[in-house]
Amino acid sequence: MTRKLKLLFILDPLEGLKAYKDSSIAMMRAAARRGHEVWALQRAGLTWREGVVIGTGCVALEVGADDAAWYRAGEAQALPLAAFDAVLMRQDPPFDFEYVTATWLLERAAQAGVRVFNDPRAVRDHSEKIAITEFPQFTATTLVARDPADIHAFIDRLPIRPGETAPRDTRRFSTADASGSTSQAANIAEALDIIGEKEAQPA
Repeated sequence: MTRKLKLLFILDPLEGLKAYKDSSIAMMRAAARRGHEVWALQRAGLTWREGVVIGTGCVALEVGADDAAWYRAGEAQALPLAAFDAVLMRQDPPFDFEYVTATWLLERAAQAGVRVFNDPRAVRDHSEKIAITEFPQFTATTLVARDPADIHAFIDRLPIRPGETAPRDTRRFSTADASGSTSQAANIAEALDIIGEKEAQPA
């Protein structure tokens, strides 16, 4: 017989999750069906005190199949992460300093013997946006850059698709009449223009 586990999921605010498509909710439902305890914690509830990493707002969840009302939460408790059989870091970035701090705290917990998934160092150090650079032999024509001029020039030099007219000029794209890959390029160009306008404004 499978041993009953006590699982802590570190998540975005529960009320904002979309149960019909959220993979973390799918995992919690699967765990609950197998008789495991499902708990939730917000990232802001991670604390360290006297050598122990604690979750100050851990709530036990009753998880159901109704997407409109998929959970019932118990009373919030402050519990050491070591009280759980596994801690699953499921919160999406923004990859800001608070997120980095959370990975440091989870790393301390892991060093103390807590089973943390995924590895906090890997979450912090392995950017999903840059991971493709590890496999250039399998990557389509790609640019990683910061300078808008480099990005505009890269898009301008992309291979011409049937029906398109060369040369391509991203500065003349319009999201109003674009479609497909051209629409994506137009969105990028528009975003670059917005970023440039913001950076040009005095602090």
